[in-house]
Amino acid sequence: MPASRIPLIYGTSRSIGLPGFGVIPDLDSAQKVIDLFAGHGYTRYDTARRYSGGTAEEALSKLDLHGGLVDTKCFPAQPGDHSPEKLREAVETSARTLAPHKINVFYLHSPDRSVKFEDTCRAINELHKEGYFTEFGLSNFYSWEVSEIYTICKLNGWLVPTVYQGVYNVIERTIEPELLPCLRAHGMRIHVYSPLAGGLLTGKFHSVDQMRGEDAKGSRWDSSSGNPFVAKLQERYAPLVPIFAELQGVLEKHNITLTEAALRWLQHHSQLTPEDRVIIGASKLIQLEQSMGASEKGPLPDEVVKLLEDAHKSVDSRVAHYAAWA
Repeated sequence: MPASRIPLIYGTSRSIGLPGFGVIPDLDSAQKVIDLFAGHGYTRYDTARRYSGGTAEEALSKLDLHGGLVDTKCFPAQPGDHSPEKLREAVETSARTLAPHKINVFYLHSPDRSVKFEDTCRAINELHKEGYFTEFGLSNFYSWEVSEIYTICKLNGWLVPTVYQGVYNVIERTIEPELLPCLRAHGMRIHVYSPLAGGLLTGKFHSVDQMRGEDAKGSRWDSSSGNPFVAKLQERYAPLVPIFAELQGVLEKHNITLTEAALRWLQHHSQLTPEDRVIIGASKLIQLEQSMGASEKGPLPDEVVKLLEDAHKSVDSRVAHYAAWA
């Protein structure tokens, strides 16, 4: 059994791919990461068709996941990508590429508003009936879109979404006022990504220059990633770097790293429940061991929780909305 209160999922974004595409250099090294993760009792893996240059699913197909389950996603790179025809193509491609592993949750990675949600949901239901995946998930949708999609599915007797994937961490909490209540009202779980705010909560960025330089390679702040939002996000978050560099210094007096504090906060002091999950990523065994170890520890001391709350309040007005990452 997993030791963490909120079970962990291993996220393959940027880490696992065919040689030359993932941060992990080869499949033998990737297998060691999987073995370590499974050795702690965790059984879930998160990927997407577009991850690691479009090679993450194929790389996973070549790895022994020790009976683990794989969740994947379809991102609408072009208007119409969530049309029935395109969705079928995407699901069939992912299923074929991931074999022998089966798709557990199939996510719509982001809204495709060029297609009526009713048409998309009808297609999802048909593909589910054909046995391509077990659960239907949503990611990076607004709360009212979640409710609309859920209602469409419910009224038509179709497969309803049962899980949402979104950004949530000790500083980025915009899901709390409306999205989380929406999900709870519909009986949906949440799988949260970016528990370390794309590296801001690792303590590796001590200056804005580091955030915009080589230290950002492979993170959400990487200017070479092709993400058109990176420049705006860097501008928005740059003023926060000194705040968290200072916080790291204060936490060290409690013999707790910033990374450990962030992961333990999610486990014990956030609005997550044991039915939810936290997606962690790591390209090195030591990183994964540290993240799992921190997640498996108990609650933080009250004074550390207060430090984190004060830091959150000081930056809350600057963090991006939960649906801004699509």
